[in-house]
Amino acid sequence: MKRFFLLLLHEFRLARATLPIHAVAIIEPAVMYALMTVILVHPTFDMHIQQSDDATTQALVVAMQEVGSPIGLPYIEPVMVDFDQPHNVRQVIAIEEREGIPTAVQRYNLIDQNLVKNYRNRLTAAALRLWNADLGARAVTVVEYPTRPWDVPYNVYFGMAMLPMAAFLAATMLGGVLTTQEFEIGTVLEQRLASASLELILAARLTRLAITSLLSAGLVMLATGLINGYWPDSIGLVGLILLPVAIIGGCLGVIAGLAARATLPAFLIGLVTSFAGWLLGNAFKPAVSIGGWYEFFSRFSPNTYAVELFFPRFYGVEMGSMLSAALILIGASLAMIVLTTFIYRRALSAWG
Repeated sequence: MKRFFLLLLHEFRLARATLPIHAVAIIEPAVMYALMTVILVHPTFDMHIQQSDDATTQALVVAMQEVGSPIGLPYIEPVMVDFDQPHNVRQVIAIEEREGIPTAVQRYNLIDQNLVKNYRNRLTAAALRLWNADLGARAVTVVEYPTRPWDVPYNVYFGMAMLPMAAFLAATMLGGVLTTQEFEIGTVLEQRLASASLELILAARLTRLAITSLLSAGLVMLATGLINGYWPDSIGLVGLILLPVAIIGGCLGVIAGLAARATLPAFLIGLVTSFAGWLLGNAFKPAVSIGGWYEFFSRFSPNTYAVELFFPRFYGVEMGSMLSAALILIGASLAMIVLTTFIYRRALSAWG
């Protein structure tokens, strides 16, 4: 055990040779999250409406004020203006008579397709409330049963989905770079001649990568909590869920380093696989809500199962089978350890 801790200490000392890469791997996900929260869609939209005293405009404003979550922020903040063209704003709504029918005309400025969709959906929601009010006794009644006392901001989900990506990125990138340096510098010879077994050396590296990965994910969790004022119910369980993700990423990084034996290719492999796994693994919304090929391919990403296991910790509800998600992550991490050990021993035995 003493030899293992000495090897582990040596692994952490290697960080001095790759400080810039460590900074990118550990800090970049938290910085990325903080920057993304600035441009992510906020639930409340300022919707500019041309000022008018007619009853239709006033009814539309009242309907807009009713659009929103029963346990969260309103979705629309009506702003009355004296113009009908969106020269200095994203959009403006004007009530116009078209063939004798009052019509809400929504004009947009230079905004992207996603914002157009969000503005259009909010206007549609307000129009549906007006239509439902006109139905009288025939109106459709929707009863909502919130599962929580308050609405969880979308920024919390985005941060939650970034936790496994942060752990995977740090483990894969650093695992690849540290392994390639052994071949570039030639210290792999010391490992072959060392009295410690190769399995013990590999175990120390994977342990170091797992600890570093949890640090990176911890910074993302800290940013999520500080920005939104929202924390998981058990930080310890979140770390436990991230552990197999970090092991899978660390093993993949070591394999990439053994295969590439050059820093840049190993670095790129870690970067690409981390972001690909994140994008396919519930990055912006649960894959089951999208379906199709996206849901199918999401099952090959450890992010998917980690996010499913995170749901009870952040939202208090389960998404999918917790047991199967846990078993898949644990099984995949154990399989990667066995595969990495085999490749590691084979590569070092054949080196030279």
